[in-house]
Amino acid sequence: MMSDLLQDAMQRLESSGHVLVTRLRYIGDVVLTLPLLRALRAAYPNATLHYLAELPAIDVLLHHPDVDHLWTHRRGVGAGVRMAAALRRRRFTAAIDLFSNPRSALLVRATGAPVRIGENRRVRRVLYTHPRQLPPGRSALQQHLDAGALLGASNACTRAPQIHLSPVERARGREWVDALRRVQPVVLVHLGATQPEKEWPVELASAFVARLIANDYAVVLSTAPQRPQPAVVVAEREPRARRLPVLPLRELLGVIAAADAVVSVDGGILHCSVALGRPTLALFGPTDAAAWFPYAAFGPYRVLRSHSGCGACVAAARAHTCMAALDVETVARRFAQLLEEAGVRGGAASR
Repeated sequence: MMSDLLQDAMQRLESSGHVLVTRLRYIGDVVLTLPLLRALRAAYPNATLHYLAELPAIDVLLHHPDVDHLWTHRRGVGAGVRMAAALRRRRFTAAIDLFSNPRSALLVRATGAPVRIGENRRVRRVLYTHPRQLPPGRSALQQHLDAGALLGASNACTRAPQIHLSPVERARGREWVDALRRVQPVVLVHLGATQPEKEWPVELASAFVARLIANDYAVVLSTAPQRPQPAVVVAEREPRARRLPVLPLRELLGVIAAADAVVSVDGGILHCSVALGRPTLALFGPTDAAAWFPYAAFGPYRVLRSHSGCGACVAAARAHTCMAALDVETVARRFAQLLEEAGVRGGAASR
């Protein structure tokens, strides 16, 4: 049965009101929340939608039509106190916490919103009016939509998340790519991950990049700010590939949007590629692809996950056992199939 608090909030949001959504950090995790924003906007076109996150994740939402106000959170006690006070002054009707760590829970509580939706975790569950127990077997994208459903938004997802770029950002990205393109399709390969155990071994990545180039693809290697080593090593082994410097996120998004296809390990750039509509091959090892790559039904977005038997075993993952099981032949063949599905012509990655 719907609570009176939820009913009152929904009635207010039909005519006005403010909704706060927060997923404090990680680029890919913020991308996975975008369908929820679309659902809230459709349900409550007269409400004002706010989003709270840290840099650089908050930059994913620039120019997004479903968000009216962005709140950039910075760490530190003083910054947290100031943010809490500013949120309180906004008088939110409802707040949805999709991270539910201690910091985000305290900030959501500080809003004073009559409806505060979060996860049923330890002591901090008391900071929410509606703590949720997440049902197993649902993707992260669907779990986020379920939170919005408590407020009357649809939890049906019919298309992938979308990132919106300005014309200037798209033009700058084309400049990077056109310098390489000539007549070949351009493939962006992203190898760095926040957790090294999610990275493809550089020996295999180098062999795959060399194979792409031998089959008439131009290859761009993006460089992860926190994990530049994989791209640096692969570029040293295969100098015909073009390694980008560490770019600001929005500039890198422009490059991704201009590429013909993307191959990426599990991480934020992978989700951004999907949200920019690029044919995307995801390489997964220790993480659950069903939970974190729920895009196959929406377009040419495919995942390869190793079946080495290590599952989520931390020790095996750190030894790259899972990712090493993704051999070059299998990845190249699946990539060629992806390009055929997407209608990308030129080259022959599986030859």
